[in-house]
Amino acid sequence: MKDPVCGDEVKDTTYKYTYKGNTFYFCSPMCMAEFKKNPEKYANKK
Repeated sequence: MKDPVCGDEVKDTTYKYTYKGNTFYFCSPMCMAEFKKNPEKYANKK
């Protein structure tokens, strides 16, 4: 699966966030924090 913020491959499911019933996975805590700032910007990239 791909990180919706940076597009990198997610190899570990440690960083995840559920938004509007969908769970998104991130490659790092920085990408997860960026997603949380403006989730609508990235939510459709899932």
